Amino acid sequence: MKVQRIGILMIILCLIGISIVSIALIRYEQRKNTRDIINTGRYLVTLIALHSIEDFQNNKRSLFLRTLHDHISSEDLAYCLVHNHSGNPLLILDPYKLVSRIPEGVQMRSLYTTGSPHQIFQTSDSNGTIYEFAKSMFENGQQTGTVRLGLRLLPISIFSLERIGLLATIAFFIFAIVPFVFYGIRSALRPLKNASLKIKNLTGEAAHAETEKKKAMAIDDQIASIAQSISLLSKKYKILETSNIESQAQKGVVAYGRKQITRILDAVHYGIIITDTQDHINDINAHMLNLLNKERNDVLDRPLGEVLEHEKILSFISEQEGIAQKTTQRDIETTFPAHAPEEIFLVTLSYLDDGHGSISGKVISVKNLTNQKLAEKAKHEFVAHVAHELRAPLTTIKSYNEMLMDGEIDDLDTQKEFYNTINQETDRLARLIENLLNMSKIEMGSLTIDRGLVKTDRLVKDCVAAIEAPAQTKHITIEKKSPDKWPSLVGDKELLKVAMINVLGNAVKYSPDDSTITFSLSEVDHSIVFDVFDQGYGISEEDLNHIFDQFYRSSDPHISEQTGSGLGLAMTSEIIRLHEGHIEVQSTPGEGTHFCMRLPKEDYHLGKQ
Repeated sequence: MKVQRIGILMIILCLIGISIVSIALIRYEQRKNTRDIINTGRYLVTLIALHSIEDFQNNKRSLFLRTLHDHISSEDLAYCLVHNHSGNPLLILDPYKLVSRIPEGVQMRSLYTTGSPHQIFQTSDSNGTIYEFAKSMFENGQQTGTVRLGLRLLPISIFSLERIGLLATIAFFIFAIVPFVFYGIRSALRPLKNASLKIKNLTGEAAHAETEKKKAMAIDDQIASIAQSISLLSKKYKILETSNIESQAQKGVVAYGRKQITRILDAVHYGIIITDTQDHINDINAHMLNLLNKERNDVLDRPLGEVLEHEKILSFISEQEGIAQKTTQRDIETTFPAHAPEEIFLVTLSYLDDGHGSISGKVISVKNLTNQKLAEKAKHEFVAHVAHELRAPLTTIKSYNEMLMDGEIDDLDTQKEFYNTINQETDRLARLIENLLNMSKIEMGSLTIDRGLVKTDRLVKDCVAAIEAPAQTKHITIEKKSPDKWPSLVGDKELLKVAMINVLGNAVKYSPDDSTITFSLSEVDHSIVFDVFDQGYGISEEDLNHIFDQFYRSSDPHISEQTGSGLGLAMTSEIIRLHEGHIEVQSTPGEGTHFCMRLPKEDYHLGKQ
């Protein structure tokens, strides 16, 4: 009976061994088939998407069918669909009638998700697991359609001819080896068995005496075992309790880290979207949510194509899927017509590396370039404006000088007029260059103020003298209003003179003939106030907001027909600001303009810088 039990046990162990080997082989083959079908599906759907949309119409479908025939067997193909840009099917291959049973969610994600996603779903019949692969088609940067390919992963049967043959071979070797092992062990143990029987006979009586003693000790051992079990259970409970606390702490650390990452992303002053390999959004920062006018909970874990409804950006991302080198950043410039139509954005695409050379997701950044573009435009306009302002007087100087050198002008009065014109244009160039240098110094913070005692009577006299010649040409009267006692001023005399002359010069330039300009000085509330009143053409309300901008020129014909660089008032405003004062302007078109410059009054002490 004992031999029979051992034989049955050996047979059971052999059957268990065969079962374990069979299960291991089936799992290995399942993993291998899964990897093969994913690689084949991705490669094939990308290959099909390279075809033109015209290849799926009329008699050109043979090219597409040849591609399928060359790369896949009819047993693996579940279905193949080609949709146009609107989502309508152009081509349907459905040998197993599965298209109508595809879940709606699978179809929507394939049609509206960028990249090359694959999805898995089960069918209720014997068609097994279905892997669907999708890829967008592009022509000339525009999406023209979508390819959807379904491949079957059939269940592996242990009763196939190949596996039955393999298992039979394994079973044969096991059953052939087991008897030899059994009888070898039995032969080796036979001498030990005989010796054991002899010893047992000799010790039989002693064993009986010991039996009663062992029974008594067994009770004590059982009690000790129970106590030990209770102690062990108590220790295990404490270990589980400690492990649970550590697990909760780890979850708290992970949640805290996630919140910190979100705070860091929200602190960035441009939009960021992070997706996984299936183009589902893992994270998005507050700047991007504000740009899209969406809430965070409404976009997380959703497909990128549903959240970012921007065809140009989605097409750009899909086109990068076919580029092998994905380590470098790629970018495009675009706008968001629905949210910020007048602003320009730089969209940059980069890829996340999982540390093993594989791509684990994408990072899409959206930076606002509007200010940069405006700065570039202003720079180009500045260069063009300065070139124009330099060219005009240089052309006059050159032409007049050539006429004088060639002896074309014999009349002395005409020669004198030419020389005066050359002198005026030279002064104009000098003022322009001086203004440019001063504005550059102000913007760089390198313009220094040489503070000293400024006698206001001399300042007013010098400013009026500088504009008397052009004022007399237009028969304009300059009225000066001064206080009984001239106050002193602490500041940079030369810079203040530039500021005053710019305002007075504009008053002369933009006033009609035979008009009057009033230049007054007064002391009000510990401030020295310079007022300039003219009877000129005036400034419109729209232009008033820009007259202190660099290079700004009004479109009013009375203004634009006069020569000017657009730097004078900008320079005046900065000089007054550097002296801790402020400038105000009031104007009525057709009546005149009033400029008011207020400077703080300071006590001057010898040795003060």
